[in-house]
Amino acid sequence: MHYHISNKKDWAKIQNGIIKLHPYCNECGVFKNVSSDRGKKIGYFVNTLSKLKKILGNKGYRISDVQIRLILKELSEVEGFEDTWWITYSKQKEIFISIIRKYIKVSKEILESVL
Repeated sequence: MHYHISNKKDWAKIQNGIIKLHPYCNECGVFKNVSSDRGKKIGYFVNTLSKLKKILGNKGYRISDVQIRLILKELSEVEGFEDTWWITYSKQKEIFISIIRKYIKVSKEILESVL
Protein backbone atom coordinates (compact mmCIF):
# COMPACT_ATOMS: atom_id res chain seq x y z
CA MET A 1 0.00 0.00 0.00
CA HIS A 2 1.21 3.47 -0.86
CA TYR A 3 1.67 5.82 2.11
CA HIS A 4 0.58 9.31 1.15
CA ILE A 5 2.69 12.32 2.12
CA SER A 6 0.86 15.61 2.14
CA ASN A 7 2.00 19.12 2.94
CA LYS A 8 0.32 20.95 0.06
CA LYS A 9 -3.31 21.82 -0.67
CA ASP A 10 -5.21 22.56 -3.84
CA TRP A 11 -8.81 23.46 -4.68
CA ALA A 12 -11.17 20.58 -5.46
CA LYS A 13 -14.89 19.85 -5.34
CA ILE A 14 -16.32 17.96 -2.39
CA GLN A 15 -19.33 15.63 -2.71
CA ASN A 16 -21.95 18.38 -2.51
CA GLY A 17 -20.21 20.37 -5.28
CA ILE A 18 -18.62 23.06 -3.11
CA ILE A 19 -14.99 23.87 -3.92
CA LYS A 20 -12.69 23.57 -0.92
CA LEU A 21 -8.96 23.26 -0.22
CA HIS A 22 -7.92 19.60 -0.05
CA PRO A 23 -4.58 18.10 0.93
CA TYR A 24 -3.08 15.94 -1.77
CA CYS A 25 -0.26 13.41 -1.97
CA ASN A 26 3.08 14.91 -2.99
CA GLU A 27 4.06 11.66 -4.70
CA CYS A 28 0.99 10.38 -6.57
CA GLY A 29 -1.24 13.48 -6.66
CA VAL A 30 -4.33 11.82 -5.15
CA PHE A 31 -6.60 14.18 -3.22
CA LYS A 32 -7.40 13.23 0.36
CA ASN A 33 -11.01 12.44 1.21
CA VAL A 34 -11.94 15.11 3.76
CA SER A 35 -15.65 14.25 3.87
CA SER A 36 -17.41 12.52 6.73
CA ASP A 37 -17.83 9.49 4.41
CA ARG A 38 -14.37 8.10 5.23
CA GLY A 39 -13.34 4.69 3.97
CA LYS A 40 -12.89 1.68 6.23
CA LYS A 41 -9.96 -0.68 6.54
CA ILE A 42 -10.22 -4.20 5.10
CA GLY A 43 -10.73 -5.67 8.61
CA TYR A 44 -14.13 -3.98 8.78
CA PHE A 45 -15.27 -5.91 5.70
CA VAL A 46 -13.77 -9.18 6.98
CA ASN A 47 -15.81 -8.75 10.17
CA THR A 48 -18.89 -7.96 8.09
CA LEU A 49 -18.42 -11.19 6.14
CA SER A 50 -18.16 -13.08 9.42
CA LYS A 51 -21.42 -11.51 10.66
CA LEU A 52 -23.11 -12.34 7.37
CA LYS A 53 -21.93 -15.95 7.56
CA LYS A 54 -23.37 -16.26 11.07
CA ILE A 55 -26.70 -14.61 10.19
CA LEU A 56 -27.21 -16.70 7.07
CA GLY A 57 -26.01 -19.84 8.90
CA ASN A 58 -28.77 -19.33 11.46
CA LYS A 59 -31.25 -19.28 8.57
CA GLY A 60 -29.89 -22.52 7.12
CA TYR A 61 -27.76 -21.03 4.32
CA ARG A 62 -24.13 -22.12 4.52
CA ILE A 63 -21.33 -19.88 3.28
CA SER A 64 -18.17 -21.85 2.60
CA ASP A 65 -14.63 -20.78 3.42
CA VAL A 66 -13.91 -20.90 -0.31
CA GLN A 67 -16.60 -18.30 -1.00
CA ILE A 68 -15.13 -16.03 1.68
CA ARG A 69 -11.60 -16.44 0.31
CA LEU A 70 -12.78 -15.63 -3.22
CA ILE A 71 -14.61 -12.52 -2.00
CA LEU A 72 -11.59 -11.29 -0.02
CA LYS A 73 -9.23 -12.05 -2.92
CA GLU A 74 -11.38 -10.01 -5.30
CA LEU A 75 -11.67 -7.15 -2.79
CA SER A 76 -7.90 -7.02 -2.41
CA GLU A 77 -7.53 -6.84 -6.21
CA VAL A 78 -9.74 -3.73 -6.49
CA GLU A 79 -7.35 -0.84 -7.00
CA GLY A 80 -7.48 1.58 -4.09
CA PHE A 81 -10.07 -0.37 -2.07
CA GLU A 82 -7.85 -0.46 1.01
CA ASP A 83 -6.59 3.11 0.58
CA THR A 84 -8.73 4.85 3.20
CA TRP A 85 -6.92 8.10 2.45
CA TRP A 86 -9.00 8.75 -0.64
CA ILE A 87 -11.80 6.17 -1.11
CA THR A 88 -15.21 6.84 0.39
CA TYR A 89 -17.11 4.35 2.51
CA SER A 90 -20.12 4.57 0.19
CA LYS A 91 -17.93 3.54 -2.78
CA GLN A 92 -16.41 0.69 -0.72
CA LYS A 93 -19.93 -0.42 0.22
CA GLU A 94 -21.01 -0.43 -3.43
CA ILE A 95 -17.97 -2.51 -4.46
CA PHE A 96 -18.35 -4.87 -1.47
CA ILE A 97 -22.03 -5.56 -2.18
CA SER A 98 -21.44 -6.19 -5.89
CA ILE A 99 -18.61 -8.65 -5.19
CA ILE A 100 -20.53 -10.53 -2.49
CA ARG A 101 -23.54 -10.92 -4.76
CA LYS A 102 -21.33 -12.69 -7.32
CA TYR A 103 -20.60 -15.48 -4.85
CA ILE A 104 -23.56 -15.52 -2.44
CA LYS A 105 -27.25 -15.28 -3.30
CA VAL A 106 -28.32 -12.63 -0.81
CA SER A 107 -30.41 -9.47 -1.09
CA LYS A 108 -28.93 -5.98 -0.94
CA GLU A 109 -31.14 -5.25 2.07
CA ILE A 110 -29.54 -8.03 4.15
CA LEU A 111 -26.06 -6.90 3.11
CA GLU A 112 -26.77 -3.27 3.98
CA SER A 113 -28.16 -4.35 7.36
CA VAL A 114 -24.83 -5.96 8.34
CA LEU A 115 -22.70 -3.06 7.07
